[in-house]
Amino acid sequence: MIESRDKRKSNKVRLPYGYFHKRLIDDKYSNFVEFNDELSDNILFSDCVKKDSEATSGISDRHQLRFVPNEAEDGSQSVFAVAVEPGNYQTLEQLLNDNPSIVARKDFLDNTVSDLANLLVVLNEHGVYQLCLSPSNILVRKNDNSIRLLLHGSFYERLGINAELYEGLENYVAPEVMRGESATAASDVYALAKFMDYLYASSGMPLALKSPVSKAASEDPAKRYATVADFQKAMEQRKATFRSALMGAGALLVALILAGLFFGLTPDTEDVEFVNPVKEQISDEMLDEGFDPATELGAAADSASIADAIKDYQMRDSDKIDERKIREFEAKGEQIFRKQYAKEAERILSGVYNNDKMGGGQKNFQAASDKAMQELIEKQVELGEHSSLSKEKSQRIASEIIEQVTERKKAEMGEKPKYGIQK
Repeated sequence: MIESRDKRKSNKVRLPYGYFHKRLIDDKYSNFVEFNDELSDNILFSDCVKKDSEATSGISDRHQLRFVPNEAEDGSQSVFAVAVEPGNYQTLEQLLNDNPSIVARKDFLDNTVSDLANLLVVLNEHGVYQLCLSPSNILVRKNDNSIRLLLHGSFYERLGINAELYEGLENYVAPEVMRGESATAASDVYALAKFMDYLYASSGMPLALKSPVSKAASEDPAKRYATVADFQKAMEQRKATFRSALMGAGALLVALILAGLFFGLTPDTEDVEFVNPVKEQISDEMLDEGFDPATELGAAADSASIADAIKDYQMRDSDKIDERKIREFEAKGEQIFRKQYAKEAERILSGVYNNDKMGGGQKNFQAASDKAMQELIEKQVELGEHSSLSKEKSQRIASEIIEQVTERKKAEMGEKPKYGIQK
């Protein structure tokens, strides 16, 4: 057993630069990376390693491993290996091969991406770029599976050996880097996006992340996010938008279930149209006192002009704000929101409920449904803000309209789809 343990501990793991392994020194195992011979024989490479080590010593992030160059004893000053700070590490590739179910563990994916992105932001602020984020170039600590980075690609650009260094890992490296061009923060944006494609391959990329990741993985650096921080911000905004939409959809679903139970248990007497109650009804008295929002704001009034009118009214009459008049403005804003959102929902859902999409199989229909849901959410947020409606109110109205348009589209098709946005 002891021999088996020692053999296991001395196993070498391949990295782009060489082999990571533990070496027994003075009855203790220490971490080392032994460089490939063609690299260690290159004096210029040795100089790059030393500069990389110096830069690492000034970075305080716990996800960055420190290391010390080991020079040859023949006086050549060539670096044949680096000694790495203590700890039990393996590559992320090893972890996922040995324990693929870990991707289902709560927060593993989110924490991995977040920790990696935060470290890249720190590195980029120091003018350091990782460049390659393949699972074989990322280490994880064995006791908590948190990520660690070691060597950084930008220090070795001047060697002109990127094609050899990243052979077999080209998919994780930005095209401009592979062409020998200077790396930028956008190069790490690309590397992170490609890593996320790999990480979510088995569990499926969350819908909220698909658009930001797609942009970050653009072949053209100018079309990506300029920095990893910008990429992070875009992902967080997307996730927040989708969380709000899901909360609204969940509330609608509960209301529909309760309504269904109520009317299902009530004896049929006459046809009843169920309408969600409005918190503040607009009375006839309010609308009969000569106030016509369409007239006051113009026949072409839209949700944006309603919002501006409310702000302007509040600024002009701050000392004597008439709450009734504000509600009249808001009623017109809601009316315009309903009209505009119904038009957008009709347009968007027409791209889902048609013979082409519904006859093209589950994958084709699901892709169209995902795209439609994302666009519907964006329109709800955009028009709701312009109309000065609360997020909860715009979500409720949008959910009502989506339900109505979806049911009508299904009826027009003459069949109920197996898959779709109503799910």
